[in-house]
Amino acid sequence: MSDSIVKKRSYTIPVLFIIMVIMTTLIIIYCSKYLLSQQEHTTDQGQRLAEQYNYALVFAGKLHDGADLLLTSKSQAETIRAAKMLGEANLASSETTSLFIEATQLKSGQTKEDASARLRIAMSAIVGPDNQMSTIGEHEGSLTQEEIAQLTLVRDGAAQMQQALNGFRPPSSEDGFRQMVRLGNWVEFAKGASLSLEQLAAKL
Repeated sequence: MSDSIVKKRSYTIPVLFIIMVIMTTLIIIYCSKYLLSQQEHTTDQGQRLAEQYNYALVFAGKLHDGADLLLTSKSQAETIRAAKMLGEANLASSETTSLFIEATQLKSGQTKEDASARLRIAMSAIVGPDNQMSTIGEHEGSLTQEEIAQLTLVRDGAAQMQQALNGFRPPSSEDGFRQMVRLGNWVEFAKGASLSLEQLAAKL
């Protein structure tokens, strides 16, 4: 065997080894970036869910407290405070609806369109611009029997939502956000609250 062939073979193995090392390094870098991207996506998704869950807690709490205070109000100042609470519930209603829609999708397998249409109608019946709740307490004198009955339904329905939602504590850390997505242990409680929302809307 000539010296030139031996030299070529002696160069081939190191070159192949270097190429393999480079390719392996590139694959590791790509996989690391992909996993990091997936982790960031999961974290962002979990943070969004946690924020929506907190909005849902605010919605149920303010709806309950506002209706309860209107029922027991003995002064104009208390009536104004109750109306402010109901306004705060209204502000939290959009994010709450989004959470309930996602929970319904995950729990029942419904399409987003079906779950969205039904839950938005239910929410609108409670805090929408054309519902009867928006005008309660605006007239002079005591509440009418109809208003008392409606406020009682809203207060008790909101209490049911609170009870369901309080079964889960939304996380505040990145690890907790990721677990919220992966475990899905919030879904059952949000779905229970969404059912209470629909049941309340059907009574109004």
